[in-house]
Amino acid sequence: MEKLKIAQLVLPWIPIPPPKFAGTEWIVAWLTEELQRKGHEVTLFSVGESKTSAKLEYVYKEAFGLQKDVMASLKNSFKPLVHVANCFEKADRFDIIHSHAQFSALPLSAICKTPTLHTFHRMFDFENEDEKELLLHYKDLNYSSISDSQRTLGLNFIKTVYNGIPLDKFDYSDEKDDYLLWVGRLAKKKGPKEAIEVAKNLNKKLFLIGKITEEDFFKQEISPLIDKKQIIYLGEMDQKNIVDYYKKAEAFLFPIKWNEPFGLVPVEAMACGTPAVAYKNGGAKETIKDKETGFLVEEKEGVLGLIESVKNIKSISPKKCREHVEKNFSVEKMVNEYESLYYKMLEK
Repeated sequence: MEKLKIAQLVLPWIPIPPPKFAGTEWIVAWLTEELQRKGHEVTLFSVGESKTSAKLEYVYKEAFGLQKDVMASLKNSFKPLVHVANCFEKADRFDIIHSHAQFSALPLSAICKTPTLHTFHRMFDFENEDEKELLLHYKDLNYSSISDSQRTLGLNFIKTVYNGIPLDKFDYSDEKDDYLLWVGRLAKKKGPKEAIEVAKNLNKKLFLIGKITEEDFFKQEISPLIDKKQIIYLGEMDQKNIVDYYKKAEAFLFPIKWNEPFGLVPVEAMACGTPAVAYKNGGAKETIKDKETGFLVEEKEGVLGLIESVKNIKSISPKKCREHVEKNFSVEKMVNEYESLYYKMLEK
């Protein structure tokens, strides 16, 4: 098929690829590199410190940093809007624009002749009515969902494309050590406290890895439980080092208390042969096969449900965990599906 000129647009918060733990930015990095490898002419709109084999376009050299309140950031500075506009000002150079830039790209794509695909890496449940109103106003644009659980608000979702990971970067091991693992942002809805409660109840070591994004929550509810012997916080860590913990963990704990649209970390753990135990919320219902690659627990069952699942974790085959990811969540599968979606959009 004819090779395409593709723009990949991401917000300027974190460089591509991210220096430490991140979700969206890794997906965009892997997607960009694989599309480029397949022979497409890809341009990445990010920040100048990004590194890519594609062409890099940027307005700002340095990343702005992870935003705790994106809405406030957009109100306080026009710089993110200038960054997004830079892509659409050059739209006639591309066959298609794939935006991961959320709200800022919607009005611009609506008046742009170049077809645009919008992928939001978040759920469509909002505290701010402005966000909801904006999306509903542009509900007929082209959206791809990253899980079926994400499909709300009646937006024009034309396909679900699951996130994919490069399996060669996630080492498999069926030899496990006697510890549990939790990875993510240290935020209440991510369930680190529940993970600690599981580990304490079972008298197992637990490693926590991730960035502290809710300081008060961490200081008041997590820090007092960290004894550096059984409950150990390792801070932020780059992907390569996280893999060393993924592959040796007895179980990966993912007790999220919200409808996360996908949840990349349990997929990464399963790729390393480590089963995941999660609350049955959001995209976890679609990434974890209950009783085959881990356990899905109803949130109403609480920590006791998680504990019972971990007790039965040895019934899960590490090999099946790896095979499940190979079949459903590889970078190659993700890119092939986006590629076919691009061609489909251009046929209209």
